[in-house]
Amino acid sequence: MALFFKSKSTRENRIENSGRWPIRLTHFFLVDDYEFPPSQYPEIFFVKEGNFLHETDTGNQALRAGAVIINHPRNRHTIKQPEEMLLVRIRFLPEWFATEYNTVIDSPDILSLFFDQSWFQYPSDSTLHVVSARESQIKYIEAEISMLQEVLRAGRHLEPIARVSLLKLMLVLGDEYNYYWRGANRIELRSEVRIALDFIERSVGAGENLKLKDLEPATDMTQDHLGRVFRKATGVTLVDYAQRRRIHHAALQLLTSSETAKGISERLGFTDSAHFSKSFQKYFNLSPNVYRQKYGSGPDATNA
Repeated sequence: MALFFKSKSTRENRIENSGRWPIRLTHFFLVDDYEFPPSQYPEIFFVKEGNFLHETDTGNQALRAGAVIINHPRNRHTIKQPEEMLLVRIRFLPEWFATEYNTVIDSPDILSLFFDQSWFQYPSDSTLHVVSARESQIKYIEAEISMLQEVLRAGRHLEPIARVSLLKLMLVLGDEYNYYWRGANRIELRSEVRIALDFIERSVGAGENLKLKDLEPATDMTQDHLGRVFRKATGVTLVDYAQRRRIHHAALQLLTSSETAKGISERLGFTDSAHFSKSFQKYFNLSPNVYRQKYGSGPDATNA
C-alpha cells in the first residue's frame, strides 16, 4: 500500500501497517475522529503533519506537527477534529530489549519514559506523556522513523538493525522529554542500586543462582539494608526484579530462537520447566508456548 495521501474525491480515515512483532509501525491519515482503545503494549505516536484536539481521561489538548505522545498500556485517548493530519504509531515489546541493558540503564530519560513500568514497578502519576519536539530535532525523528519503516517493509523486523533503529529513535525522544517535560522525569539511581542491578544482570545472563550475600562487600550494606534501598528506588524487591529480568531474557529467546521452552528455562536458571511456565504466565498472562505462537517468528508462530 502506498503512503497516505489526501484525495479530493475521498475523505476517509486511511491506515497503513508495517512490520510484525516484536515491533509494528502504523501510519494513520485521519480526517474523522478516531479513538485509540487501551493497548497492552507501549506506544509511540509522532504527529508528522496537521493538527488535532487530543482527548484523554484528564482533559483535552491541542496538538500539531512535531508533537510526540508516549503511551503505556491501559490508556484510552481520542483524536478529535483532525486537520490535514498524518500520525505515526510505533508499538513494541519491551522484552525485545532484554540484551540492551547497558544502553537503557545508562540513559535515565529512556528508562523513566519507556521502561520504568516494565523493568520495575516504579510509581507514576501518569502513563501517557505528551512532548513537543524541538524544531531542530524533528528532522532526526522523521529520519529514524523512515529508516525503521524501510527495515520493517523489507521483513527485517527481527534483525539487529530494527532494534537499534527503534532504540536510536527512543534515545532522541528521551532527550526531547528531558528538555520539554516539566517536573521530575529522570530516574536517579544510587550507586548501591546500580551495583545491584549490574550484579543481577550478570547473574541472569549466566543462568546462575542469585547470591545476594555477595553484594554486601561491593555495596558496604547488609543484605536487608540494600533490599530496603533497592525497593525504595525501584518499587520491587531484589528477588522479584531478578525474576523479572530472567523472564524478559526468556521472552527474548522465545521471540528470536527455536530453542524449546524447557531448554531456555534450564539455561537461564529456572528451577524447572513447570516453575518457568508458572512464572511466565504470571507476568505475561500467556504460557511460553502461546507467547511464542503469538509474537515469535518460528515455524509455529503467528502475527495476528
